[in-house]
Amino acid sequence: MTDVALCRVDEIPPESAVGRDIDAGGRPVPVIVVRHGAAIAAYLNSCPHVGVRLEWQPDDFLDITGAYLLCSSHGALFEKAGGRCLAGPCRGAALVPVATRVDADGTVWAIGPEALPLTARR
Repeated sequence: MTDVALCRVDEIPPESAVGRDIDAGGRPVPVIVVRHGAAIAAYLNSCPHVGVRLEWQPDDFLDITGAYLLCSSHGALFEKAGGRCLAGPCRGAALVPVATRVDADGTVWAIGPEALPLTARR
């Protein structure tokens, strides 16, 4: 498995998220990279409810308060840490996590993205 560079930590505003489309073994896979506190998390950019991308325009992943990731299609709210759905049609489900590592230079890598599904739809 080949790791794929997602972005640099400094490309993610504090308490925010960015989207990236990566090549995962010849398949395009959409990923959300989240910065919350000192932590970095990444998820498949696919709502567990119907499998659509969360954002309605590039890098617009947060609800109006900035506290949660928001699915723009049906209003589901997800925790930044853990990706669990707290409200909406997929309550109790979770975003598919993407394993990551951060190099000393601040590059965020997806670890083994070839194993990711194309959608989170249940």
